[in-house]
Amino acid sequence: MQTKLLKFLLLFFIVFNIGLGSFGLAETSEARYAQISKEMVISGDYLRPTLLGIEHLHKPPLTYYITSLGYTVFGINEYGARFFLGISIILQIYLIFRIGVLLFKDEKLAYASALIYISFPLMLIAARNLTTDAYLVTFILWIVFLWLTYKKSNKPLFLYAFFAVLGLAFLTKGPVGLIPPLLFIGCWKYFNKEKRHFSFHVLLGTLLMLVISASWFLAIILDDPKVWDYFIQEQIINRATHAEQFHRSQPFWYYLILAPALGLPWLIFIIIDFGKKLKETWNESNVTKVLITTSSILLILFSLFSSKLILYILPIFPFIAFLGSVLLYKFSEKQIKWFSRSYYILFAILILALIGSIFYPEIEVDLLQTLFILVLAIGLLIYFLKITKKNDASKLLHLGAGFTICLLLLHTSFASNNPNSIHSFKTTAEFIKQVKGQKLNSLIIYDDFLPSAKFYLNSDIISVEDNNYRTIRDTRFENDTLYKKHLIDLKDSKDLERFKQLFAKEGMVYIERKKSPINDSLSYLLETFTHKIEKDSWVIYY
Repeated sequence: MQTKLLKFLLLFFIVFNIGLGSFGLAETSEARYAQISKEMVISGDYLRPTLLGIEHLHKPPLTYYITSLGYTVFGINEYGARFFLGISIILQIYLIFRIGVLLFKDEKLAYASALIYISFPLMLIAARNLTTDAYLVTFILWIVFLWLTYKKSNKPLFLYAFFAVLGLAFLTKGPVGLIPPLLFIGCWKYFNKEKRHFSFHVLLGTLLMLVISASWFLAIILDDPKVWDYFIQEQIINRATHAEQFHRSQPFWYYLILAPALGLPWLIFIIIDFGKKLKETWNESNVTKVLITTSSILLILFSLFSSKLILYILPIFPFIAFLGSVLLYKFSEKQIKWFSRSYYILFAILILALIGSIFYPEIEVDLLQTLFILVLAIGLLIYFLKITKKNDASKLLHLGAGFTICLLLLHTSFASNNPNSIHSFKTTAEFIKQVKGQKLNSLIIYDDFLPSAKFYLNSDIISVEDNNYRTIRDTRFENDTLYKKHLIDLKDSKDLERFKQLFAKEGMVYIERKKSPINDSLSYLLETFTHKIEKDSWVIYY
């Protein structure tokens, strides 16, 4: 089974890399991580991350370091930004297989867990968005694998590696990175009635974890002691309890509704069957008790946290995949037949969408790419309908994996041809470069914040704050006022005058969103420009 999985992972990695650099950075999260990493590489300062020249200490730096490595190897471009994201996803899938072997002592169940995880829509979202979440889940799975391996071998090397990777998880997303693996271990010890075991190796390992996890934070605090309160109060306490400050607040039930949709159709299969066999599944083994409890508590915890984004619950899905593999081989042939039909329907919808996109004028398509994906989808559907007659677990697993491959290719084609749909500024930036060339000195962005503007344009980017909260920057750690050159607050009278003076300078380009034009009292300033062009969701003056 491992050889079979490795062959599939090779195919998945090839598909993942096809056209990986062909579509622009998505605003704002992906563009933010990509631009911060770019500024790190250019400045050589890997201690204090900056975004458009202003210190950005919201997250620990490991994701920026990994992305910077991608730039070093492949250049500062979209492919370099995303390459190690693909490596991370591949490692996740392989680690799920290895953990499955340790949990179930059955490669068949481990292989099923890996393919179920591949088929979750949330995994695909993570694979196509440069954020901390995909890297964090990789470290979480690595931690669980090392801990289970240590329990099996009792070799101290695995214990030290376990503590080291715990430190790396902390350096990826702070304390939240420790919750899933430590909760899993706590549930394991509880249900297996294992006593706490303390040794000299545990003490040294804990110290190793603290050194790694605290390294960057300590270096920052020693450099600027007031950062301590910022980390504790705002980035830990306020994000968990007062997410409205960060415009990420959602109701308690947000994930309860969203999780099933992000796990379609597998999570529906699992919920339906789990509901019927709750007592039987619970009593089957301590492993299932650990998986059920870990998944449930994590969902409740993430629901209790005030700050909520879609990818925050990704750490739950590997545990759901393990549960799914347990239930899968209990499905009757009739159940598998019905579950397989859901994928046939999804394939049919995909095929109709591909055909429709060719004739729908609002969607830009590359005809050759679309036809290739269409032929692939039809071929896979015919293969599973006609050639593989037997309805078994393997067929259902490979249906999901095949559908995922098609979706990956579709996303690449769609995103590269429809940049506005993924909130990419790339084509707009290319247009600005085309019409201004070397004469472009500065780009004024009215009431919006675009990290990717600086990524694509080697010019001054001036963000103008009016009514949009996205334009508000945290400047408390700036030691001088140089940042004001690139940041204007129209509610400040001095900034307002400076804003007006900008329009008298040569080589300026001004942009605003179609839906958020400059207020009428200042619209006369735009008369200084000779050209006005609408591009994607923007209006460009030059």
